[in-house]
Amino acid sequence: MAVCPTSRHEEIFGVSLCAGVGGLDLGLHLAEPGYRTVCYVERNSFAAATLVARMADASLAAAPVWDDLRSFDGRAWRGKVHLLSAGYPCQPFTLSGLRRGEDDPRHLWPQVARIVAEIAPEWCFFENVPGHLTLGLQDVARDLQAMGYRVAARIQPAAEVGASHRRDRLFILAHADLQRVGQPGLRDGGAGRSEVSARPQSDRVASGDQERDQRMDASVGSVEGQRLDTGPVPFFAPGPGEFDLWGETLDRWPGLKPGLYRPDDGLASGLDRTAAAGNGVVPLAAARAFTLLRRELQQ
Repeated sequence: MAVCPTSRHEEIFGVSLCAGVGGLDLGLHLAEPGYRTVCYVERNSFAAATLVARMADASLAAAPVWDDLRSFDGRAWRGKVHLLSAGYPCQPFTLSGLRRGEDDPRHLWPQVARIVAEIAPEWCFFENVPGHLTLGLQDVARDLQAMGYRVAARIQPAAEVGASHRRDRLFILAHADLQRVGQPGLRDGGAGRSEVSARPQSDRVASGDQERDQRMDASVGSVEGQRLDTGPVPFFAPGPGEFDLWGETLDRWPGLKPGLYRPDDGLASGLDRTAAAGNGVVPLAAARAFTLLRRELQQ
């Protein structure tokens, strides 16, 4: 199997399949600051437009967006990229669906595997639902191993990196050649490397009151009797059961209050945003999963 050149590079180039709104790509940016996606494949028009918007605001580097996975030819990228990522459809595997696996017409793993073989990247990073662990993961691991990759996987909850919801996701990392760990561009642990920190759940629970105070520590003003916050919006929302904190938050930031959508209020766009958020990857969770899985493969 051909792998990427052995020389070190500050930039790490990747191709992103079934990219969605770029959650995996942003996670890779957090885990590896030198990472850059150079090509996306995404057929959903709202998700593709979101990728373009993120390029416009410089959250993501400018790159072409291909709209058809089945016609995408990876051979043009062989030897040019270090990593391939994919959040291929979860419908064949999810516990909330029929779990038809390879009999589901949305089963795209064979196409992803084809492109992996065409590009032969050093690293592959995939995301899916926890139900994939008991349906389909063995096929994925077998196909990757047949192509010369070593495979590691883990269930990563978003709550473990500070999110207010659990959102378990299965992350899979594969490496082509353990003798060349850290090359090109994927730096070994040590000085100059960016780590993703996440405190254990027990620590967060023990310091819950302190975190609550910190989240709500902001200057408060008043406009016509309404409390308004002049500081930044908290990074994470309150937890599902933190009703008092939700009330205080919505009082301070009334613009965050959800609206009731009707057809003339852009209902379709609202549904697109909701679907993207529900199916999307929490970037911090992806970054932590990548960091821990890479450490496991390097050992």
